[in-house]
Amino acid sequence: MLNITAHGNIGRDPEMKDVGSSQVCNFSLAAKTGKDETTWINCAVWGKRADAAMQYLRKGAAITVAGRGKLRSYQKKDGTEGQNLEMDVSDFTLPARANTAEEMPF
Repeated sequence: MLNITAHGNIGRDPEMKDVGSSQVCNFSLAAKTGKDETTWINCAVWGKRADAAMQYLRKGAAITVAGRGKLRSYQKKDGTEGQNLEMDVSDFTLPARANTAEEMPF
C-alpha cells in the first residue's frame, strides 16, 4: 500500500458523481516536486467527505491531502505508455482563513 501526503493547488473545480449507493468527488491536484516540475494527482474523496469537498474546494485553492495512492498505466493515442498518479483521499485540510474561527467540517 502506498500512503501519500501531498500539498498543492486544485487544478480544476471538483465534480461530484454517483457511484452505486455512494458519491465521489473528483479533482486534480498540482503538487510541486522540483524547482520547475509539477506532479498532477487525480484525487477522489468518497462518502460524506465528498459533500464537504464540493462545498469548500475550488480551482486554485491550496490544499493538503492524505490517502492511498496508486499508479495507473494506460496507452496513449500515439501508442506509448503513460501513467497517472491517483489518490483515494482519506483526509484533507485547507489553510486557515484569516479573521475567522470557523472550523472545516471534515
